[in-house]
Amino acid sequence: MARLDTTRTSAHQLRPFSSSQNLLNRADGSAQFDFGGSSVLCSVVGPAEVKLRDEKLNKATLEVIVRPLVGLPGVKDKACERAIRETLEPIVISALHPRTLVQIVVQTMKDNGSILSTALNAAIMALLDAGIPLNSIIGSVTCIIDSKTNEILLDPTTEEIARAKSTHVFVFDNKSSIPSSTSASMDVDISNDDDGSPRPLFSESTGLFTEEEYLECVNISFKACQAVHGFIRTAVSKKIEKEHQQTQA
Repeated sequence: MARLDTTRTSAHQLRPFSSSQNLLNRADGSAQFDFGGSSVLCSVVGPAEVKLRDEKLNKATLEVIVRPLVGLPGVKDKACERAIRETLEPIVISALHPRTLVQIVVQTMKDNGSILSTALNAAIMALLDAGIPLNSIIGSVTCIIDSKTNEILLDPTTEEIARAKSTHVFVFDNKSSIPSSTSASMDVDISNDDDGSPRPLFSESTGLFTEEEYLECVNISFKACQAVHGFIRTAVSKKIEKEHQQTQA
């Protein structure tokens, strides 16, 4: 089946992704992550002083603020804030910084589908840039089930999402990734699925779908997240290497 996004020939092909780190001077960490035509800029401040009403005695408080492309935040943005916070809280080692605040601000720059996944990937890269202690690295991808063909499309655009009968966002950490000797690929091979379905760290599904369709989406997204994990590792390694060279100069 030909996709509405004519730049891709495969239903399980990811759009090219790119990132930049340490973009904002006044933040402790920042990163921009691009998923094709979708782009999110994320900043992290902290550990910092926390308001008394939000203070937690045994761990840091994680605050997430989502700012839309235009206008004021709405219900969709508040739901996005909750999803990002609930995903990141288990992986941030907040017990190392009790009675402090870690603030994450997510700004949408461009939205052409898969915006929640783009925001989650930007957030993890900003946390890494800020040096916030983490117990794992996450990666997120979005897929849909097409209403006309019932085919699963990975990393959909806004136009493709409008024609979907269901939309699924998945997050997997690098601890559950299948080891791979190959570099990150934009085209996901699903010919050798493992027995059983991997468990996502976070999932959000809307629309109508069967259990079998959901499990297939999980498997496809799980393998796609390996490409995201590989990209994040490479990007962070290059940043550290560059900083090391600058200190030696």
